[in-house]
Amino acid sequence: MPLIVITGVSTGIGRACAELYARRGWQVVGTARDPGRLGDIAWPGPGSVHLEPLDLEAVGSGAGFAQAVLERYGAPEVVLANAGMVQFGPVEAAPAAEIERIFRVNTFEQVGMATAFVPAMRERGSGTLAFVTSLGGRMTFPFFAVYNASKHAMEGFSEGLWHELRSSGIRVKAIEPGFVETAIWGKALPSDPGELDAPAAYREQMLAMLRFEAGISSRTTPERSAEEIARALDDPGDRLRYPVAAYARPLLAARRLFGDQRMMRFFHRRWLG
Repeated sequence: MPLIVITGVSTGIGRACAELYARRGWQVVGTARDPGRLGDIAWPGPGSVHLEPLDLEAVGSGAGFAQAVLERYGAPEVVLANAGMVQFGPVEAAPAAEIERIFRVNTFEQVGMATAFVPAMRERGSGTLAFVTSLGGRMTFPFFAVYNASKHAMEGFSEGLWHELRSSGIRVKAIEPGFVETAIWGKALPSDPGELDAPAAYREQMLAMLRFEAGISSRTTPERSAEEIARALDDPGDRLRYPVAAYARPLLAARRLFGDQRMMRFFHRRWLG
């Protein structure tokens, strides 16, 4: 039974990917900060899902988790580094400790986990390391700069690993979701704009951005996103980047066509007025 490791299976894309691969007959090792809070989930078969605790805020947690997986389950065929967290607010108001926390969860520990699997994959001569980087890893949205920067960093790591591991039989893929129906945004954005805690200099612009986010109705479901991700993981070629879900492909195509600066001006007017 092939093995896939997926970080962040509590909700959203990670949960949908775990269910999809269990239906495919894979052995899934999925992580959650506190697996006990997920209750008794009836995961689909004929595969299996094993929940393991992983708190990516802890220094060295990614590599330590990978070593535990290797000892308990063996080398996975696929690693899907999906877990992440969002931060909404101006860079000026982001404490250094919060920026470090976002990068540790979204970048440092994900890279540490994935690369800890490399020696075993190299010895076998095969494997796939896939990083969920986001559309925000290719372009930056106002007041999501810290989150987007952590995903830009993942894009850079992914491209570097693509070069370094290409001759080893290990494929590296950057999965770039656009707008997905997922709880991650609800954790970062206020449910009531009136409750927005924002510096006065940015308040009106932040409210405009919240209105823009709330107005996006055509979002891809996690289940549909998981299907697109699975097709990317199935691709035997050496392609690196895979835009998936709503708006990712057209927005990236437009940015290539019109250029970065023109797109930045256009979206600044669209987003912030």
